[in-house]
Amino acid sequence: MSTLPLTLTDDHRTLVLHVLEDPPGLYTWRIVMEERCGAADADCTVAATSSYASHAEAEAACWAAGNQMLDGPRAAGEARAT
Repeated sequence: MSTLPLTLTDDHRTLVLHVLEDPPGLYTWRIVMEERCGAADADCTVAATSSYASHAEAEAACWAAGNQMLDGPRAAGEARAT
């Protein structure tokens, strides 16, 4: 099971946050980072190293990991001009 991904953005990268249920009853997360670096774009994936008991716990851990990758943390629902 997966839900629609969340996104976080700063001046240099966009993070697409995915929370997945795998196996049933355990949740994990994956972040796809789309980095803009001049003429070329570089994409990479960062995955959780553990599982979580609920979707909410996995989503919170994913959000925290994504915020650490950005130039300045974002709060839920916060929009910043890029």
